[in-house]
Amino acid sequence: MARFHSGFTCWIEQRLLREDPDDLTEAIGALARTEGLSPQVADHVAAMSGTTSKDVVTTCQGDDTECAGAPETFDRPDLT
Repeated sequence: MARFHSGFTCWIEQRLLREDPDDLTEAIGALARTEGLSPQVADHVAAMSGTTSKDVVTTCQGDDTECAGAPETFDRPDLT
């Protein structure tokens, strides 16, 4: 299992059709979060997860939307 536990990464892990000994899922999740998801990577994830590119993009976009508020949460001065 990946150490980068975004919703997108977990979604990929749940659908993998093969082993992931090189932590490719973790790398894809981290890159999608920081650099965006290219059409080529979406196609690759779809192939390795037995889904469609549209499913991959929709899931990634939903995860990005869910995490969009995280920086504001950590910037609050009342958090310890």
